[in-house]
Amino acid sequence: MSILDQPIGPSKPEAIQDFEVFWRDHHDWLKDKGYHLRPRYRPGWVASWLGTDEWSFRCEDGQYRGTMMYLMDAIRIADGKPVMLRRPDPSPSHELEIVQLLSSLPPEPRNHCVPIYDILTIPEANEDGRNHVFVMGFQVSWEKPDFKTVGEVVDFCSQVFEGLEYIHSLNISHNDAKANNIMMDWSPLYPHPPHSLRTSKRMDWSGPSKPRNRTLYPIKYHFIDWNLSRQWDLSTGIPPRLPSRYGGDSSVPEFKTSEFCDPFAVDVYCLGNVIREKFTRGEPKFRYPPRRNVEFLEELIADMTQDDPAKRPKMSEVVSRFAEIRKSLSWWKLRSRVSDKRIPLIFHRLYSPFHWIKQLSYIVRRIPAIPDYTRNKAYATA
Repeated sequence: MSILDQPIGPSKPEAIQDFEVFWRDHHDWLKDKGYHLRPRYRPGWVASWLGTDEWSFRCEDGQYRGTMMYLMDAIRIADGKPVMLRRPDPSPSHELEIVQLLSSLPPEPRNHCVPIYDILTIPEANEDGRNHVFVMGFQVSWEKPDFKTVGEVVDFCSQVFEGLEYIHSLNISHNDAKANNIMMDWSPLYPHPPHSLRTSKRMDWSGPSKPRNRTLYPIKYHFIDWNLSRQWDLSTGIPPRLPSRYGGDSSVPEFKTSEFCDPFAVDVYCLGNVIREKFTRGEPKFRYPPRRNVEFLEELIADMTQDDPAKRPKMSEVVSRFAEIRKSLSWWKLRSRVSDKRIPLIFHRLYSPFHWIKQLSYIVRRIPAIPDYTRNKAYATA
């Protein structure tokens, strides 16, 4: 019996998994709506590696992951642009109403919420209450490529601080402002769209995909994931409160008790903790190294992550304080390296001449020390 005739179990990559069934069953409907799924989800799909010596994980149609139950990449047929499709959580989650609100807002420079292009209503009622599909901008992890300069770190902090401040200005608490709920637009950092599950490969699997330099190709950072978010009516005078232990950051001091907590103060802590773990202090558990030359962040981040939520600054104060910090940084500081502190200082100094040769070339070419995505032509037609 050939491999093509062998029975396929649900755990085998040549079979559509249970969490993928929705996308396979709605392939044609999504195509009619203008969105093309990958070959794996097309009618009559047969695994490309069957009958060959190739391994499934080396093939594009062998790529799948459990997160794809509610999240899937696609191509917008009208212009070939990559997008992400999301099936929102049903009630009691406020995800649908939050996304509807965010998608209706006029343009705003401070808005760093992932762009929502379309909200589709599934034609048949779904048993689990997930009756819509959001079409969002295609995003990739913000951590690659590695941050090279202080200016790149300053740009990241400026964007995420003003982004969360904008969300709070709408009386919305994000409620899960952790590191992997911040992402970045893939363009123009990647010359070709990367694959959603293996960013080291191009989306069409035609070759490797490698991100370029953040300073030369400034990008925009976005907040994602609204399934825990809430909009509050502050006119009642009743302070917003939520039961503790929600979201993905278990280090929140308020979560050590069973008392209700201020969700806006928790957001401030969580975002401060992202900066602390990724830059200032590091996080050995997840192999995040502390960085050199980011000591200017420490006082503000210490305030954002205070144990007492009442002592944490509001996001509007964080934004204004960081603006002053940003102004105080010299051009030399902004172009300095943010290397791994675990690497001996001698190696940091040995590499420094190469770093500064590159930075001098940027100065000659008048490339700003702090990347500015608003000057990037790729966003002019976004």
